[in-house]
Amino acid sequence: QRLALGQDRPRRAAMTPPAWLAPLMLGSVAASSRFITSHSNVRSFLWTSATRSFDRAIADAFPGGHAVTGFGEGRPGLDLSTGAFVAWVESDLLGGPDPFAAHDGRVPLPWPQGSEYDDDQVGLGNYVAYSRRQLCFIVAKSLTGAATDGYANGLKRFLEKRAGSCFPRTGDFGRSLIVLLEACYADAALVDGGHGPMVVVAKASRAPAVGQVWSQADAPLARAGLRVCQYDDGAAPLEGGIERVPAEGCQQPSATAPGKDFMTGGLAGQATQDISAAFLGGYVFGNACGLGGGQDERLMTYMPEVAALAFFLSQHAEFPQLRQPAWILGARMLFSGLDGTARFNDPPIPLTNAPITSDLKNVELSGSVYSMSSSRPFVAFQSENQGFFHWGDRSVQTPLARRNKLPAQREVSPSSWFAFDKQVRAWYRSIALTSYSAEVRPALKALVSSIGTGPWLAGLWWGDSQLGFLAVWLAQAIAAPTWGDATAPLPVDFYMYSAFTESPGSQCFVHSSERCRACVRRCQDHPLPGTAFWMPEDALFSGQSCVPFPDDCGGHGIEHVAAAYAGKTARDLWTDVEAKLKNEGGSTARTVFDILLGSQKAAAQPETLMP
Repeated sequence: QRLALGQDRPRRAAMTPPAWLAPLMLGSVAASSRFITSHSNVRSFLWTSATRSFDRAIADAFPGGHAVTGFGEGRPGLDLSTGAFVAWVESDLLGGPDPFAAHDGRVPLPWPQGSEYDDDQVGLGNYVAYSRRQLCFIVAKSLTGAATDGYANGLKRFLEKRAGSCFPRTGDFGRSLIVLLEACYADAALVDGGHGPMVVVAKASRAPAVGQVWSQADAPLARAGLRVCQYDDGAAPLEGGIERVPAEGCQQPSATAPGKDFMTGGLAGQATQDISAAFLGGYVFGNACGLGGGQDERLMTYMPEVAALAFFLSQHAEFPQLRQPAWILGARMLFSGLDGTARFNDPPIPLTNAPITSDLKNVELSGSVYSMSSSRPFVAFQSENQGFFHWGDRSVQTPLARRNKLPAQREVSPSSWFAFDKQVRAWYRSIALTSYSAEVRPALKALVSSIGTGPWLAGLWWGDSQLGFLAVWLAQAIAAPTWGDATAPLPVDFYMYSAFTESPGSQCFVHSSERCRACVRRCQDHPLPGTAFWMPEDALFSGQSCVPFPDDCGGHGIEHVAAAYAGKTARDLWTDVEAKLKNEGGSTARTVFDILLGSQKAAAQPETLMP
């Protein structure tokens, strides 16, 4: 499992929103009824009484005091005193016009039935949307201890769930949600009961049969629109014609701050791909109060709108969290410091230039037009290999997996639940536009222009990093045509790290020979601090996080595979991967790329686990 560590107040004066906000606030549906869902069955729930004041909630989360965040795009002249902020939450957000008045003050939830139910309230192939004001209201209610009577929502339960000696509401998670409410306070679109933009959660339909994906595999690999960013990987720039991620989305970190990658954002329309568990947020429920864990867990702190919806939309007894695959549109990154390495992520610093109005786009949803934040589309899904090795000595198995040396990583039998074809299906299902409700597809197409990802498959699920890249590339080529007829209608931006927050060093093996060795050296010479990663003890090498085996590097790298399969189809690559790995008989003497391209060079044998 992935475990994380971790008096009288003035009333504000009425303010009339500027005229330019009117179309962004109203869309074509009455502002009082902003909740939207594809479900025909909806249930609504009353809130129970609060158990603490909002003032108390702030004091619990910030015992040393807290200065209200001043957002650059916030309302001009906004009073940033704690008293004014608390008064707004209690008198305006909670005590003003009820954002759920159209539902008699009850909070509405989709209620999936039968085969649609998927351990959350969105359900397979459906979506739900709340206005920004409605989401802020839900967060404020939860922080003050109110629950939904008759629906055991996960947000309230998560915030109140003791994890060791603390509660999430008093740790980084609670602080993150309070900063979200500060952004709501600053938002001119929420003045005088305004609903503001929409936030949408869309779930994929049930996974197709592998054969259905295979039937579409004649798509040229060029349709994947592969672009690469080498992010502090220590290796010489790639050659061979691989397209680069545009500079806005690929800038190197400094010694003290992150650069630009798919986690920080920077490239317009690029979606952040969350390498999730079966549910969003990982194993934080009952295990964490603050920042820690893997990429998935850390994103929950940095994107509080995502966290709030992920927990609120499930009442599952053990893991009350949204199930994957899921898109969340309209959420924002509200803190700075989190890139793929997580080297600079502690503590999370409120992002004072976070978008409030500048990134709003008018998009179609369910046949009407609404505004949505466009700066950080978010898509979460897992590879289908969690727990794929559970036999033998994990202190032997896990280090081998991190080196791409565990035979089970190369399973290609169709009868295996974690074989390569299941990884292709997992990526295809999560990205194909046709997996999602037709009512939400126009919004997806308007807001998403590329998919940003890192070592999917090869993080804390311990898959082979080369096979992870191959699954991403060929599955993206199959899924991309569902987004349009262009040559590359939805590019995949593949980020390469020497030290990704999950399994640092493992992605180096996607490089060839000397580039791979340089990448391994970079990780060892510049290891992540302990605040930047979590791994079980059996995954470490003499207590160190980096994979320290340069002799495991193969002869071929990503540039050679891309060149060899230029002009070929996803089916060609898929066929060759399975056939050649099957012929190898489970041997891990050579890397997957070297097997695929016929190299006779054998990488280091796995007998010696320590350098």
